[in-house]
Amino acid sequence: MEKGLPGTGGGEETADGGFVGRSAHLRRLRRALREGCSLTVVRSAAGAGASRLVDEALGGAEFAGWTHLRARCPDAVDPVPLGPVADALAGLPYASGTPGPPLPPLPPLPPLPPVAGAVGLVVPELADRLPPPPPSAADPEVLRGLLPRAVEALLAALGNVVLVVEDAHHADPATLGLLRHLGGSMPDGLRLVVTEEAARGLPALDVRVPERVRVEEIEVRPWTAEETAAFVRWWLAADPQRQGEEENGLANAVHELTGGLPGVAGALLRGAEELLRAGDGRGTGAADRVRAAGEGCRADAVLAAVRESDVPPYVRRESARRRASLTEDARRLLEAAAVIGSAVPVAVLTEVAEIAPGRAEAAVDACVRRSVLTADGPYPVFRNPLDRRAALAEVSGPRRARLSLRAARALRRGGDGPPPLVDLARLYRAAGLVREGLRCLVVAADRAATAGDYATATRLYTRAVADDPLAEGRVRTAAKLARTAQLARAGDRAVAAVRRVLDEDDPPLRIRGEIRLHLSVVLRNQSGGAQDSLNEVARAIPDLEASDPQTAARAMAVAAIPSIKGWPVGRHRDWLERCGALAGQVTDPVARAAIAANRATALMLLGDPRAWAAARTLRDPAGTAMEAAHHTRGWANLAHAASALGYGERAREYLDLAAEGLAETSSPYLEGLTQTARLVLTWHEGHWRGLHTDADHTTRQYQEIPDLTAEAMLVRGLTALHVLGDVPRARRDLAEAAGTTCYDTGFVLTASAAALARIHLEAGRPGQACDAVEEALRRLERTGGWVWAAEVLPIAVEALHRDGQTARAHRLVADCAVGIADRDAPAARTALAVCRALLAEAEGRRGEATGLLADAEARWRQLGRPFDVARSAEARGRCLLDAGEETAVPLVQEVVETYRRLGARWDVARCQRLLRRHDIVTTHRRGRLGYGDQLSPREQEVARLVVQGRANRDIAESLVLSPRTVEHHVARIMRKLNAASRTDIVLRPWSS
Repeated sequence: MEKGLPGTGGGEETADGGFVGRSAHLRRLRRALREGCSLTVVRSAAGAGASRLVDEALGGAEFAGWTHLRARCPDAVDPVPLGPVADALAGLPYASGTPGPPLPPLPPLPPLPPVAGAVGLVVPELADRLPPPPPSAADPEVLRGLLPRAVEALLAALGNVVLVVEDAHHADPATLGLLRHLGGSMPDGLRLVVTEEAARGLPALDVRVPERVRVEEIEVRPWTAEETAAFVRWWLAADPQRQGEEENGLANAVHELTGGLPGVAGALLRGAEELLRAGDGRGTGAADRVRAAGEGCRADAVLAAVRESDVPPYVRRESARRRASLTEDARRLLEAAAVIGSAVPVAVLTEVAEIAPGRAEAAVDACVRRSVLTADGPYPVFRNPLDRRAALAEVSGPRRARLSLRAARALRRGGDGPPPLVDLARLYRAAGLVREGLRCLVVAADRAATAGDYATATRLYTRAVADDPLAEGRVRTAAKLARTAQLARAGDRAVAAVRRVLDEDDPPLRIRGEIRLHLSVVLRNQSGGAQDSLNEVARAIPDLEASDPQTAARAMAVAAIPSIKGWPVGRHRDWLERCGALAGQVTDPVARAAIAANRATALMLLGDPRAWAAARTLRDPAGTAMEAAHHTRGWANLAHAASALGYGERAREYLDLAAEGLAETSSPYLEGLTQTARLVLTWHEGHWRGLHTDADHTTRQYQEIPDLTAEAMLVRGLTALHVLGDVPRARRDLAEAAGTTCYDTGFVLTASAAALARIHLEAGRPGQACDAVEEALRRLERTGGWVWAAEVLPIAVEALHRDGQTARAHRLVADCAVGIADRDAPAARTALAVCRALLAEAEGRRGEATGLLADAEARWRQLGRPFDVARSAEARGRCLLDAGEETAVPLVQEVVETYRRLGARWDVARCQRLLRRHDIVTTHRRGRLGYGDQLSPREQEVARLVVQGRANRDIAESLVLSPRTVEHHVARIMRKLNAASRTDIVLRPWSS
């Protein structure tokens, strides 16, 4: 099948040649054909793929020797009686005068009764192969009565026959009569397959068939969203196991636009591909811009083209064909539905179309029977947006404007609930009344914001700013947009709209400062970076101090929140104190709630002991949805900060409070902030079962918000390393997380650097380990944010010592000790103890080192971090092994069991390697277990990674082995399997 041809078919969750989601139907149809005499009725929505299903069924090799007859009933006003069946019979291979090359001789037909000759009168091509027609057949009335019996006799003589009658809802009375006759008598070798549109309500057959006849009724529905996604992945030739966000975005768009109709989906994608090949004629379209990024962005490019492309010709033709025979009332009603564009009562359609109420029901029925509208719900609507666009394109501009104004007025008057403001805005704009449309749009956004639906409010405000021709209106709306965007998944369009107003519209001093304040929060949380955000708020404060001290205090509370990518922490403390000096002047409840949330967050991130009292102030009841949203944001931020400091139990409490707050509001950003906090906390608590999958889902779900993506990707990378032992995948995720994070509050950059350094150290590359932690160390030194050093400092000290930079390691430890001296940061304080132990070990003071590490184990245990407990115990076991202590081996073996309970596969391998380096073998004393020509468990692990295409170096890192050991394992595997090359291992069953 050529890609994009209209049609669909079977297949489970993959698309075999684009044939998706019809495997159960295909099995039922083939079984009915296989089991003998049968009648199968296939009902489907128009365009859902009934014909393709029949094609796939008859394409089976088991039916190749049968006679296949296909009759299609035309959509004609005055169809020829029995014309479809006559055309089908005329195509029999033994018909005289058949064009084309000579056909092989056919077996002789068995004797036919004289009545069969009547077929020759309506199918002249068969006349010389049939008996002479009965003399009485010369009378048209007699012939009409003889033909059903004649066709039955002919079909019975052909043996195994499949007669397919498509579009039986268009069948003429004679053809329907023939079908009823065949259904009631059914020759033994006949399989009758009838297709019809479900919406027509015209059952092709209403006859009782003999009991010996198998009857099957199959309903073919449009694709589900998952089936559409499978088809899109096939179209893109994408890996079915890889469901990237780009493919998902394209699949969602295709399903929404097409309603899951396979033919429409194929036509839409084919049109998008043509647009990509040709460009849009101007070189400025989204498709061209994305296409320029290269083949790696093909899904994005096709999505951009889908959004820009016109209605596909196939859809236009089908739409025109269905509209062709509509009555004048039905046409006018269809125009009204296309202009309104949403589900409305029939009374509203009737008023807009100016149809007499008594004729409305007949008009609706005509549209539904012609499949231009569907009545699945209480109101008639288009089957999909493309059908609506095709119908709307047929309405002239002046008439569209008149209908739009009429529709807006009808919607304002009618309906049980509040008027649909977004629809009204669109209709007024289409009618040329821009101001009225903008007012509706802004009021709709205001209502969404009041209800806590900040995502909708942000989208509508953004559209209003872009559409407003007046600077004054843009400034007013931009202030609202900036305020709600910080609680939504704003995106680049919202930021660009706000920046345009700041740059071009010269807002008044107070409004300019307020907009900059809110923009800084959006940049901090969702786009841009720490410096962009901090610079924006610093520019806002002078404007606000001169015009609005309350909002100035709020801006200072924003500036007080630190980042490892931001200012030195002392500057943030200064802003915190300045905010406190102005706090008494703040009377607005929403501003007070925002300041309270920001102040508590800043104090917690700075490790200030006053943070706990500040957090308790957020427990005060919130009066409005906006106040509650700020409290919820505060709890989510506090969960992140408390977790980073080492207070896991407190973080759980804050997460529970945030979850309660989210039940009362709708904020994608706050939902994501809570999810990522839960991921990080779950990582620290050691509950790793399913964590990689959860982190992967969150990474994809919030890819538009960099800091949420980065945090989820970090956890995905950490679990890829420690749980899956997949070092290449872990390296990619860890590096991308560090590069993605914008306003990092001390965890992403440090934890990713630490994990990458650990990989290098285990591979014997201390210099590269130092490089991996360099940026994180430099930022810690520049900002003085040593409370965030818990993740990276121990591995940095170890790497620096191994690389001959022990003096710098001592300086870092001293700086950290000074930086956290008066801070409430138990994780950093415990990590500092581990660093001192590592330095003592490096200088030969093993007794001091083991004492410090034992103390660190106890502290980590008190903080509820089992993985950190195990790492400290592993370091203590290493010290004891180096000192030759007898207690070392059981300690390390206990650590191995702890790692196993956590699911830390990579760490188990590292500990086993540590024991091997000290000549400690954990196998049975009776000798090494022999595996003969079977692969040992270790060889199976290596073979699995070879099958995945991993190089020896990657395998060594994943299994914590030396590259030379991996080489030996690969050689033994090839020898045992008699494999000539690594590739040959893939082809052999090596699992034992």
